Parts: sequence; structure tokens; C-alpha cells
Amino acid sequence: HLGFSVIGDDDEHKQWMNFHWCLPNDFDGRMLRLFDLGNRIEDQVVENIRDSKEATGVSIASHGKDGNQIRASTLGGHFAGSCDGWLRGVLPEPDQEEVILLEVKSANDKRWKELEKLGDYELWSETYRWQIHGYMGVFGLTKCMVVVVNKNNSEIYSEVIDYNESVWERAKEKAERIICSDAPPKDTRRSEKDWRMKSEPDLYKDIYYGRRLPESVNCRNCKNIKPLTTSNGATWYCSRSNRAIPFEEQKLGCKDHLWIPELVNADHMPERSTEDSVAYRVGIIDFYNSTSEVSGEYHYSS
Repeated sequence: HLGFSVIGDDDEHKQWMNFHWCLPNDFDGRMLRLFDLGNRIEDQVVENIRDSKEATGVSIASHGKDGNQIRASTLGGHFAGSCDGWLRGVLPEPDQEEVILLEVKSANDKRWKELEKLGDYELWSETYRWQIHGYMGVFGLTKCMVVVVNKNNSEIYSEVIDYNESVWERAKEKAERIICSDAPPKDTRRSEKDWRMKSEPDLYKDIYYGRRLPESVNCRNCKNIKPLTTSNGATWYCSRSNRAIPFEEQKLGCKDHLWIPELVNADHMPERSTEDSVAYRVGIIDFYNSTSEVSGEYHYSS
């Protein structure tokens, strides 16, 4: 799915590419340990609130009946995320019974001190800002309590934030634009000189800038499949086979896979394309991306 946690990023091209499983996302051991530490800190904060003798009258819900975190979704389930919990009893009277959102983050000492100096969670991170207003919007909540833990010394920053409907509306519009687009929005791509791109591996940058095709041939980057926003369950429908494709099957693709034309670094020629072959030109050479049953000179399967 397209996550509530990333919708505030200004790089719609990256979001579209990730939604269509085009970019490599292999993390090294250090990053995986950092993700795991963040999850553990979230669980610890929830347990601290639940077990605190000082938090008299405060109740917390962090998981549903299925044992999973409370999940939010819209646009057919394609725009979704899991929040850290709901709180009751945090606000002063007369609003003590109001349910509010809980969002927990962790940060290294440098980032945490930046937040402490700012004293404003929303100014500290635009991405985090969009995330909390997304959860509040979809759940119909009016306030959020954010808790940020310093990973170096366990200091805590907390703040209660009022819901901003305009942020939620912008998030929905952006999510729908990304989910329903047939092609990556190249005009939002970051410059190669952008500091955020300099640390990315060469393979990532080559795919991101369209210099080479994605490594993975799967249903999400095939031109015949579309996400349905009018049904539930984050459904992807294949027009070639006339059926919804299950999640595990989407990873594998099939012998009839045809690349989304905008991913191919060549001039697309729709007037010479058919259901089984997509025509392209590079210089004076014409070639075709074809299904496995089509053969011939300059015909290539995905």
C-alpha cells in the first residue's frame, strides 16, 4: 500500500515507483536493527502508559481483536497505515473522556534536541505532520498526543496537537493522484545533486532516473494491471486475465508481463503497439516488448 507514514514526502515520483514495486528496497543490517529498535521503543511507551501508577484514569488501546496494530485505510485499502494507539483520559475536564490519537517516534540525540529547541512537532517533520493528520482524519479524531523518545538517553518530548482538516484533504488528494496515475510523475523527481540522492546506491539511482528497468518483473509494474479504489482489500485487477490478482501472485508476474511504457528508456509508439507487443524506438532502431508467445527479430519479453 501507499503508507500514511510516507505521504508527506515531497517526492511523488519515488512514492509512485515504490507503490509499483520498481525501486530496490534492500536494507542492510544496521538499518534493520534501527527499524526494530524503533518498534521496540513504541511498544515500551505503550506499556509505560498502560502500567503507570501515575496515569490514573488513562486508558489505551494499541491493538485490535486480531492482535495487530489499529489499522487505517481508504481509497480501496491502497492508502493505509497502522497507528500506535488511542488514548482516553489524557485531556483535562470537560474533555477527559474524548478519545485521541497516540503517535510514538524515536530520534537520535541531535534530532531530538532540534525538536526540543523548536517545541513544535509539526515544524520538526513535515512527513510526520501529514501522518498524524491522516490518522486523525480517517478515524474522526480531533487531537493527537505525540511522544518522541531520545534513543541516546530515553528523554521524552510530548505534545498534544489539534486536527487540521486541510492537511488531511491534501493528503487524500495526493494519495489518489499517485495511486490512480498510470505513469510515474517525472516532474517531481529530485535532482541528482540533492543530498538525499547522493547516498543512494547506483542501482537505485539508475532505476529512479529511468536509465534502466526495475530488477523485479512483477504485476505492479505491468501495464495490464490497475489498483481499484472503489472496492475493499487493496485490489489489483488485471485487464488481460480479467481477474483480481492475489498479493503473493503479484510478486511473481507472469509470462504475459509487459512493462509500463513510461518505465522503458525509449520512445513509445502506441500506434504500432498491439495487445501482445508494445513498440518502442531508440534512434533508428525499432523494438518490441512482447509476451512470451510472440517471437521475432527485435521482440523481447520482459
